[in-house]
Amino acid sequence: MPRWVLFDKAIGLFLEAKMACLKLDKFSYAGVLSACGQTGDLGVGKVIHGMAVVCGLVRQVFLTNLFIDMYCKCGRVEQARLLFESSDGLDIVSWNSLIAGYVRIGAYEETLELLIKMHQTGLSLNSFTLGSALKACCSNLINLIDFGKTLHGYTVKLGLDLDVVIGTALVDIEDQLKCFNSTPKLDIVSWTSMIVGHAQNGNFETALALFYELLASGKKPDEFIISTILGACADLAAERSGEQVQGFATKTGIGVFSIVQNSQISMYAKSGNINSARLTFEEIKNPDVVSWSVMICSNAQHGHATDALNLFELMKSSGIFPNHITFLGVLTACSHGGLVEEGLRYYESIKKDYGMKTNVKHCACVVDLLSRSGRLMDAENFILNSGFKDNPVMWRALLSSCRVYKDTVTGKHVAEKVIELDPQESSSYVLLYNIYTDAGIESPARKIRELMTGRGVKKEPGQSWIEVRNRVHSFVVGDVSHPMSQLIYITLEEMLDKIRKIGYVDQNIVSSPSGAEVKDISMVNHHSEKLAVTFGMISLPPSAPVKVMKNLRVCHDCHTAMKLFSKVEKSLVYLTNFMPSLLCIVMDRRKVKHELISNASARKVTLKTRRASLLKKLKELTTLCGVTACAIIFSDYNSSPDVWPSHSEAVCELEKFKNLPPKNKENLGLITNRIEHAMDEIEE
Repeated sequence: MPRWVLFDKAIGLFLEAKMACLKLDKFSYAGVLSACGQTGDLGVGKVIHGMAVVCGLVRQVFLTNLFIDMYCKCGRVEQARLLFESSDGLDIVSWNSLIAGYVRIGAYEETLELLIKMHQTGLSLNSFTLGSALKACCSNLINLIDFGKTLHGYTVKLGLDLDVVIGTALVDIEDQLKCFNSTPKLDIVSWTSMIVGHAQNGNFETALALFYELLASGKKPDEFIISTILGACADLAAERSGEQVQGFATKTGIGVFSIVQNSQISMYAKSGNINSARLTFEEIKNPDVVSWSVMICSNAQHGHATDALNLFELMKSSGIFPNHITFLGVLTACSHGGLVEEGLRYYESIKKDYGMKTNVKHCACVVDLLSRSGRLMDAENFILNSGFKDNPVMWRALLSSCRVYKDTVTGKHVAEKVIELDPQESSSYVLLYNIYTDAGIESPARKIRELMTGRGVKKEPGQSWIEVRNRVHSFVVGDVSHPMSQLIYITLEEMLDKIRKIGYVDQNIVSSPSGAEVKDISMVNHHSEKLAVTFGMISLPPSAPVKVMKNLRVCHDCHTAMKLFSKVEKSLVYLTNFMPSLLCIVMDRRKVKHELISNASARKVTLKTRRASLLKKLKELTTLCGVTACAIIFSDYNSSPDVWPSHSEAVCELEKFKNLPPKNKENLGLITNRIEHAMDEIEE
């Protein structure tokens, strides 16, 4: 039975006891207040608060602290603060409860202000207080970072710097690595905090590096760390690294934990490999609600609406009770599959059949469902009646479809609303700008750019990345920092020439209101995703799919170019972003026609790269399979041939080959001449 059902049952039992006129003590109130905090049921919590006032129990600091905690967990910190300030006899738990409430909602400045007041009252700060305050200092504000360093000094003065809780909290501030390394007797909790903290803040590569450092230290990671690392691999679309982590988990026996298996499904799905995700799901003996939900959401994001809905029906028939995430995947599947009526029916089922409250994400899916099908007015009416009309996410979902259907009137109205609700979010300005530019209306588009500049709103720079040989390569628009930049641009131009011959037309307007963007053809052709895909085409074997991740939505021009690249190069390309949407462009890459690279500079660079790859594969082959091999590579760029593994070993292998009984008498003379020529070259 789900935990929230048990919490609801506890609340129901408390209310039944009150209706039966039973006398309940403070511990009964404590239990029901904890349930209200866990379920976020503010209405019942207020009723119980009133009952406590009538019974005269509210004056007990024990219950006052629980009421403060309940209001904080329900997101009403301001009411918790009013209760706090109007109460007498408060203790350190009262202060810590309110401080934790401010930390929970991200009100870091209020957290530190309250900490100072607490210190001024003469109360001693314990590890819980300082731990919460140090967590507040994880904000990017410079003054909070400085405050964090001050708190660090204070912990040293109190002798709390050796406390594991404090040491774990300190790793989350600016100099976190230094604090982490100086914490004595690091336990698995400290490692987990460090790795999870980096992963949650988007520092996925650092999280992976710390994971490898943990393994090198000889400590054994638990299932929570493995799950976090698989999540980091998923967000990086680093399938190869994820496979290695999966192998480690299987070898150590951690792979049988459901939390690891569920993260493994997500990793494969976000990396574009839905078949491996499905295979992982099928190998789980007793999938729980998270397993089913992850698999349903994965199919939905890949556009497999029918598979997602079939899984949902199979889940129900298996006796698994769906949760909010399950329905989020179901609604997403209906939206991506164009199943409007089915989606609306499932939305109503959430409330009628399962008694669950819909949240803003469910409603945003319905808005997306309606607006994708062109029912823009229905989508707007739904927003106004949903109870979330003041949430910018709802309006932004509608704004995206206004661009698709080129509805400038509705788009302007919706954009004004969403900008009013969230004036510092750049995506709203960008969407409206694109609506005007797509319609060829330049004057309003310029005003949007001026409005962004005047308000100091900056567009998040686009970045794309790809994993090649266990290393993540990142690109931005017009990037020239990569060691292979010259070859990348040469190859990209060759690919563009190919797709121009089959109908591709260069775009001369950059779909971005950022002042840093340049309105020319070359800048559009050098978008980060094009550079990343080109690098993948160069570096990966012909049979390998090219998987690229981007932090923003892929522009229309790049979307078109990628499909044409796939066609002319006979390639399999995946583009994934965080919107979330998954673009899968599938083509057969088995028929590849190799031709001599015409450009001498590009040919030299390609030779160097592929030669290193060939020798690495030969080394792996001989090591893993216990075979012997040698390689001799002649080129116009070196006076002597490249010989692997060494001259003497190559001579030995050639002698063995020369002494083999010939299978083809006609070719024996030719083979012998080639061997003798190669041996002469080696001896010279």
